[in-house]
Amino acid sequence: MSAFEESRAYKIVAEDAAGGTLSHAYLLVCPDARNLRTFLKELAKLVIGADARAARLIGAEMYSDCRVFPAPEAKATVADVKELLDDCYIRPVEGGRKVFVLDNMQDMLAPAQNKLLKVLEEPPANVHFLLGTTNEFPVLPTVRSRAKKLELFSFPESAVEAHIRALYPARKDAREIAALSGGVLGRAEELAEGGSLAEEGEAAAQLLATLSPAGVPAAVRGCADRAQAGRMLALMRLCLRDALMCRLGKEELISGGAENARRIAARYSAAALVRAQDAAARAEKELKFNANLAMCLEALFIAILEGR
Repeated sequence: MSAFEESRAYKIVAEDAAGGTLSHAYLLVCPDARNLRTFLKELAKLVIGADARAARLIGAEMYSDCRVFPAPEAKATVADVKELLDDCYIRPVEGGRKVFVLDNMQDMLAPAQNKLLKVLEEPPANVHFLLGTTNEFPVLPTVRSRAKKLELFSFPESAVEAHIRALYPARKDAREIAALSGGVLGRAEELAEGGSLAEEGEAAAQLLATLSPAGVPAAVRGCADRAQAGRMLALMRLCLRDALMCRLGKEELISGGAENARRIAARYSAAALVRAQDAAARAEKELKFNANLAMCLEALFIAILEGR
């Protein structure tokens, strides 16, 4: 069973389908842009009640009673919605239901959303809409109000680790990747497709073990871009977590190098390590909202030092 099939979002639609209470529209809110389309197609299989053949065709976007918009890597336009509207009034070909999947609703402009709203307000019988967005706020309130909201923000770390082990068997650092992913499968996949985390992890541990007020400017300059800073912050959180386990006498729970964990634990109290983890998590969140990179990192490093 896949990680998605274990999610609450999947189970809600499965229960609705089994109980005959399917909504005419669902809105899946999930930050995983890489896998959002796949998740929506998995929900489409539930709504259709797909057998093995139909499931395969839905996955390939070739099933006559399940249309997926827009084309991969594209934005849904007014023309796409018009095509959808024309099609949704045609009877199903193979079964009793038709499903329309709309991926990346966060990129759909207001004119297209308003056109879609007309059919959401008065949907044809046996027609269902599966809308997906990485962020619900660009979706018009009028559209949101006419769909049953499903939220999937993250998976358990154990599920991400199992996913990476199955998909990338050559990677020996699935546990570390899962810890850095924030529970987002797409982020974990991107990490798994990159290089080794060992060198960057060692650099993050070294920074925490040697950070001083005089060294803050150099530490800030060491992060050349937001992507590198994001990886570094995630690795720092992992190092801080390992150091805390060391401080608490639970070295068997350390996921990285024990020696690095001991070095960091020797510099910080347990309370300071908890505060530092919170500060790193805040910095990650701020960077996602386009905070100034240098100012964000400087504030983080100062907070870590002040928390000692």
